[in-house]
Amino acid sequence: MPSDPDHVLDAIDGVVDEWETLSADAMRWAPPESKSPDLITEVTEIFSPLADAFAQALRPVSDAFERVMHAFEDDD
Repeated sequence: MPSDPDHVLDAIDGVVDEWETLSADAMRWAPPESKSPDLITEVTEIFSPLADAFAQALRPVSDAFERVMHAFEDDD
């Protein structure tokens, strides 16, 4: 990379020009329109925590079943 001052000033000018372009674009940004939740979204938000809680409640049962199966396996 050349060390002449003109090259450094050109690089700085390029960065400033790019920043000005990006900041102008950022000022034109608008948030997306908010949509009202549809039926599928509402049902998912209601039933997904319930399904997770049900799965957590059944975990001890599956652990006990696994221990029983291992006990039968060890007896053979």
